[in-house]
Amino acid sequence: MIKSIIILLAYSLLLGPGDGKKKGRKGNVHYTQEQYEEAVTAYRNGISSVQESGPGQVYSGLLNNLGAALYRSGNAEQAGIAFSSAARMAMRPEDMVRASYNAGNAAATNQELEAALEHYRRALLNDPSNSDAKFNYEFVKRQMEEQEQQEQDQENQDQDQDQNEENQDEQQDQNQENQDEQQENQNQENESESQDQNQEQRQQNQQQREDPTK
Repeated sequence: MIKSIIILLAYSLLLGPGDGKKKGRKGNVHYTQEQYEEAVTAYRNGISSVQESGPGQVYSGLLNNLGAALYRSGNAEQAGIAFSSAARMAMRPEDMVRASYNAGNAAATNQELEAALEHYRRALLNDPSNSDAKFNYEFVKRQMEEQEQQEQDQENQDQDQDQNEENQDEQQDQNQENQDEQQENQNQENESESQDQNQEQRQQNQQQREDPTK
């Protein structure tokens, strides 16, 4: 089973002055109280305050926390977008690892397995010792292989079924052809027999006309 999403918030990145950090701290309070919708709103407000500054720790941290709140509120698809953005904005390897790992979990939740593998791979490139990313990478990889095998098995089953249906159709066609041929032969025999009987009757009539005593 996929290991749980990392929910550690970027507290250290959001300490200190600044409107974005203040709104981020407000989001953290809502998050720890499981008020995820309110946390989403606070993080988005914080992002609006810092987005003009471009990539950085605060921007990446807010995006990651937004992704965590969205994920907890049941919106894994939007969470994945936020995590991916956090990874792009990250300036430090540890921020990249956290955001990429979270993006992988969100993608896996959405059954976007190839995308999940790519996110886990990116996390492992920045932190080869990350056991959680490695575990989930291997888990998703096995899941993909099992799905591919199931699809192949289903394809083979469908082909076998199609072949059986084709064989049945051919057999039915052959049976019908044989029946038609037998019926035609029977009709020909009946016609020939009828002709013989008519010929015999005509001969008998001819003999009666030739023999007036009869």
